[in-house]
Amino acid sequence: MDLMHIYRHPMRLYILAFNILAMIGSVGLTAVGIIGLTSNTRLLLDSSILSWTSIALSLFIFLVSLLGCAAALANSKSVLSSYGVMISLLILLQLSVIIFALSRHDKVDGILDNAWQRVYDNNPRILQDIETRLACCGYSSVGDRAVPKTSKYACRESPAFGYTVSCQRQIKGAYLDHEDLLLSVVTSIQFLQILALVAAVALWSQLPRSNEIEDRYRVEHSQRLLRGMREDQAQRGYRDTGGQGEEQERYGATEWSNR
Repeated sequence: MDLMHIYRHPMRLYILAFNILAMIGSVGLTAVGIIGLTSNTRLLLDSSILSWTSIALSLFIFLVSLLGCAAALANSKSVLSSYGVMISLLILLQLSVIIFALSRHDKVDGILDNAWQRVYDNNPRILQDIETRLACCGYSSVGDRAVPKTSKYACRESPAFGYTVSCQRQIKGAYLDHEDLLLSVVTSIQFLQILALVAAVALWSQLPRSNEIEDRYRVEHSQRLLRGMREDQAQRGYRDTGGQGEEQERYGATEWSNR
């Protein structure tokens, strides 16, 4: 397809623009996943799974968006159909991620409590690092599973720590901020993808079918053959007419000389 002809089809421009924006959004989604993996709570929360999911999802979005750009430039119903199927699956996948994140929203306290307990039992040095970075002691209170484990209030009484606030509020805030950012980016990308899908369906309905394209090429080829045959006949007729005229002139000149 000639790229200059794309301006004659607004739906192609819409599909191309929406997919370029979705590609930019996928880069933002990757950044959100990286932020989740490098945040203060990455070793504590199960949100690391959500972060890796967002990174994998961003790669899928980028590849499908590339296919969408190809579908916008190609004059093929099959490419548009493939793009429509992939973007529909991607929209459903993103919707499941949104539902999964929202279903955990009311269970944040339990998720964080269980995560804190698991790390407290298996690797308390991680909690010590979190307490240092967040300037807090324990989870729900300064004596709730705080590190060091020498005594219940060792964290608050230790000269190396001595913090008087618990870590629950800060950790929960970091978790919810990361979750809200992820949902915002995914929802924005999904909105663009729905618009691109609608434009793709509209463009698909406007494009001719493969048999119609073949018929059109066959008709054009036949018309060109007929045009060429008519031109050949016209040239032959012109030659014949010119040759007869020359013979008549020579015949007349001969008779005149005999006289």
